[in-house]
Amino acid sequence: MPPDAEFLFAAGDSTFWVRSGAEGLRVRSAPILLTQVDGHFIEVFIADGGADFTDASFTSAHLFARDVTRKDSLSLFHDDRVQHEAERWNARHPGEEPIDLDSDQVPSDPRTVVSEEIEVLDVHGPWVTFNHLLDIDLENKEPHHHMGHRYVVDVRTGMRTSLQSLFGDAEAHRIIAQAKQSFKQLGDSIRAAGGDRAALARESLDSFHFDSTSFGLADVARAPAVAFMIPGTGADGEALALNLPPIAATAPSWWTNVKATLPVWSADSSVVRWTRSGYEVTARPKIDTASISGNGTLALALTRKAGAALSRADSARADSSKTTRATATRRAPSEWPIATVPMPAYQLIPLDDPAVSTVVRSALARAFDASSSLDGVVHTASRSVRIRLASYRHRMSHSLRVRSGD
Repeated sequence: MPPDAEFLFAAGDSTFWVRSGAEGLRVRSAPILLTQVDGHFIEVFIADGGADFTDASFTSAHLFARDVTRKDSLSLFHDDRVQHEAERWNARHPGEEPIDLDSDQVPSDPRTVVSEEIEVLDVHGPWVTFNHLLDIDLENKEPHHHMGHRYVVDVRTGMRTSLQSLFGDAEAHRIIAQAKQSFKQLGDSIRAAGGDRAALARESLDSFHFDSTSFGLADVARAPAVAFMIPGTGADGEALALNLPPIAATAPSWWTNVKATLPVWSADSSVVRWTRSGYEVTARPKIDTASISGNGTLALALTRKAGAALSRADSARADSSKTTRATATRRAPSEWPIATVPMPAYQLIPLDDPAVSTVVRSALARAFDASSSLDGVVHTASRSVRIRLASYRHRMSHSLRVRSGD
C-alpha cells in the first residue's frame, strides 16, 4: 500500500495532481501553471487576442493571475502597442473587415505584421518571471522594430518588481556589477573567437545594450539566482537575445518557502528528490537522444521514508498478520511508480501538510477541469528554461551563443 500523500508536481508544461493512500494511487494532469502564496493557490495564464486581414496580422498577449477560489482575474502584464498599431492600420484602411482564419484568404506573407509573445519562464512563490517579445513590421515603413524584455511581477498585486525590492540595495548593486562584468567578458570572447559563427556574432554585438531591469529569478541548487536577458538585433534585422549565466544571490527571508518546493539532485545527477515528513518523491531522468530538442522525461515515483509511520490500512494489515507495528515500520521502503513526466521538473507543492480545505480542493479540481478543456482563446502559461532556439521572421525567439573556437 503506498503511503498517504497528496501534492502538486510541476514538470514540463503541465502540473500533476497526485493522491495516494488506502484507495491506491491516483494521478491527473493538466496544462496549468500554479503557485502557492500565503496559503492561496494562484493560477498564471495567458490570454491571446488579435485579428487578421487580407494584408495585415495583429496578435496580442495578456498575462493574468487568478486565485483558484475566485472568479475574477488580476492583470499582471499588458502592452497596448499592438492594439494601437491595429487602430492606426484600420484608420488607413476604412471598411476592411477581419477574415476567417479557416478560409483560404489568409495571406502567407502579409506586409503588416504586429505581434507580441509572452513566454513564462518560471514562478517562485509570488514572483513570476517572463519574457515579453514584440515585433512591429509595418508596410512601407522602415526600420522594423523587434523588442524584448524580461520581467518579474508579483502575482498578488500585478506590480513589476526590482532587484532592490527582492534582495536589498547592496545585493542588487553587487548582482548588477557582476552581470555587467559577465556581459563584457562574453563580448570579449565573441570578438576573440574565430570561425564563421563568431564573425556573424560580431556583426550583431554592438546592438546589445545591458539593461539592469531586464532580469528574471532563477534557482541553482535550491538557492536564488538572477538571470539577465539582453535583447539585440541581427545583421538582417531579426531579433536576438543574449542570456547571461545565472548569478547567485544571497537568499532573502521570502526564499525559505520557495526553497521547500524545489528539488534536490543527487551528486551524479541520476535522481532528483523531494522529501516530505512521511514520504519521498523521486524522479529519474531519461534523456531522449533521438529528440531534436534534446528533451527527456522523468520517471516519477513515490517512496515511503524508512521509519515513517504506516497508514491505518497498512497498520491493520500488519496487526492481522501478527507482525508488530515496529517491525513493519522498520521494513525497507517500497517504491510506487507514479507517472512518466516531461523534463524539466520545477516544484512540488504539498496538499497534505498542511492539509488543504475542501473548498480549496474543489477549486483546484475546477481549475484542472477548465485548463484541460481550453477552447484556444485562453492558453495556460507554459514555462521554458530558455528562449526557444527556433528562429522566426516575426518573432524574437533565438539566443545568440558563441563560444571561443566555434
